[in-house]
Amino acid sequence: MEKERLCLRCMRKIGESEACPYCKDESREPQQAPYLPLKTVVGGKYLVGKRVSTNGDGSTYYGFDLDKKQAVMIRECFPEGEVTRGDDNYCLVNVGRAAAFIDAKAKFTKLWNTLKNITGCSAIVPVLDVFEDLGTAYAISEYLGEGETLRDYLLKNEQGYILWEEARVLLMPVLSALGVLHENGIIHGAISPNSLIVDKDGKVKITDYSIDDVRTKGGKLPLELSDGYAAIEQYAEDGELGPWTDVYGFATVLYRVLVGSTPMNSVSRATNDKLMIPGKFAEIIPAYVINALVNALQILPEDRTENVEFLRDDLSASPTAAVSAAEAYSSFAQERRTEREAEISDEHIDEYEETEDYIPQKSGIKRSTLITFIVSVVVCLAILLAVVFVIKGNNSEGEETSTTEETQTGEVTDTTGDDFINVTLPDFRGMDIEEIKANETYKQVLIISTVYEDSDKEKGTVIAQDLPEGTVVSSINKRSITLKISDGLLVPDLVGEDATKVLKTLTDKGFKYVETVVSSVAGSEEQSNKVSSIVYYPEENANWEDLPHDRRISATQKVVIYCYGEYTPPTTEEPTTEKPTTEEPTTEKITENEDVIVDNGNNDSEDVIIE
Repeated sequence: MEKERLCLRCMRKIGESEACPYCKDESREPQQAPYLPLKTVVGGKYLVGKRVSTNGDGSTYYGFDLDKKQAVMIRECFPEGEVTRGDDNYCLVNVGRAAAFIDAKAKFTKLWNTLKNITGCSAIVPVLDVFEDLGTAYAISEYLGEGETLRDYLLKNEQGYILWEEARVLLMPVLSALGVLHENGIIHGAISPNSLIVDKDGKVKITDYSIDDVRTKGGKLPLELSDGYAAIEQYAEDGELGPWTDVYGFATVLYRVLVGSTPMNSVSRATNDKLMIPGKFAEIIPAYVINALVNALQILPEDRTENVEFLRDDLSASPTAAVSAAEAYSSFAQERRTEREAEISDEHIDEYEETEDYIPQKSGIKRSTLITFIVSVVVCLAILLAVVFVIKGNNSEGEETSTTEETQTGEVTDTTGDDFINVTLPDFRGMDIEEIKANETYKQVLIISTVYEDSDKEKGTVIAQDLPEGTVVSSINKRSITLKISDGLLVPDLVGEDATKVLKTLTDKGFKYVETVVSSVAGSEEQSNKVSSIVYYPEENANWEDLPHDRRISATQKVVIYCYGEYTPPTTEEPTTEKPTTEEPTTEKITENEDVIVDNGNNDSEDVIIE
């Protein structure tokens, strides 16, 4: 049989060549800790090649599926500062970081399982497998080693930018893919020319997925953002990420593609906005595309295009969009004319308007034409409805409607008039107090007071009321009502206590679903069975969360006690470390200098030696 070696970068056969004739890779340097050594096998069948990239939640490697004989990409969950690489490449949780690691791994697994379930979208790289091994989690996706970043693709162009017609074909599938991601609860948060890969077929793929803790300053892991392409909310401790965040990222990429330069950092723009479209580009970029950039590059999230559907509409060549963009540019030019009239003579003003840079952010135009149209339609409808009611009223028999209602106090009140309402109170027990307070009808007839107390009922629900069900109340004589609200149960701070005692304490307090999870932690041999953290699941099928600040949750919510397990470092004479038994395939390690013969599974095919 023919036996050949594989390049551990592009995973092609290279024979006896020292340097790969395909990807030109010739490095033979080993991968140092904490990265996985070359030729490590995870999941029982995925061979680890060279590292591609690393950020706060883990590393990406080139890989090879030993069963299917094909190249893949391997993503390892290895959150910075939370784990250490132990013997046999096993991940050991650092002392005091168990809860943080469990949280990061749960988010990692949820993210990649969600991506695995998304199919049929050309810009989303198919995820092939998600599993746990070596004490952490892994995701396997299709190989992208033959592609190039959008940045490199643009740099190959002599001008450094492309025209809108080419950009539209290249990037609109990315916009559609972002819509699919958002529908599935995923905010990418790092759309940039470096996270978009142009494959060998000329199609753009989205890469560099990470959990949200890496994409916002308020996260628990080191922040990783692309300068010039990240939205301002990502730099805030309490910034809220949403579809509008990826809208900003996509718009900055589109700006880079059409203009040829990286946009100014969003934080800098907040105080000194100089983001502009040079005059020569304003002449060749369609007006409706400029309008789309105006809307999507707004600094504040509340001023920005809300989602990719609206951005797609703005990027369409509809007459409305084109008119709106033309108005935006005309307004800008007039504003600039006024500012410089004192300095520039009339014969130079026209020339100035034609060549001056166009500054989208300064225009402040946001769908003005569309909003005006909508407001006009609403006003017209309101007038039409009013006319209909007047005509209907004039055609009636002219009888005056008058009703009376007897309240609980026995008083009879004339209810003639449109502003008066009577309400028969329901049984509020089991209803959410916030929903009751937000109800506009109850606001008109009740003055609500609340009293909170410990209860095994759902936290925030009503458990008693002092005005009984059936009481009639009216808007002209509001009644006071006191609602007794369940405050759930308090989870005491029991970190460091014996896990068995903590389990009994929580069960005795009334919590219905409590379980204990043991986690092997580096240096924890003296803390065996001691509680390291307590978390809870807000609702079924959700990810676990840290306890609220007041440590109060519903008795029916699942509580998980994490405690230290025993970890005994191996001796030099006889290794004693045992990894937890799982249903996953046994992990193998192949030494750096060892050749491995991979059987293709039949006698007619060739073997491959992987070096």
